[in-house]
Amino acid sequence: MQTFARVPSRIVLIAGHPNGGWSSADEGTPGSFELEFRFEITDDGNRNFLLVYSSVDGRYSADTWHETLEDAYAAAAEEFGIDESEWMK
Repeated sequence: MQTFARVPSRIVLIAGHPNGGWSSADEGTPGSFELEFRFEITDDGNRNFLLVYSSVDGRYSADTWHETLEDAYAAAAEEFGIDESEWMK
């Protein structure tokens, strides 16, 4: 897989458990906590893109599929507040 961009380290507020479902969280969400994540935008092998994210400790990970690179950047901004200028390209 080709990597188009990455953010090697970013603190993210999340809620949930690694094996029981988790998501990004807003301040004040009960049970939420901060955790260091890394993010990558890769190809999916079929001309589309994946936003791949995992905690540095390896306990939390997920990905989302996107039709365009711009859609992947927009999803990272909406879900995690990552500005396009933060990506290492």
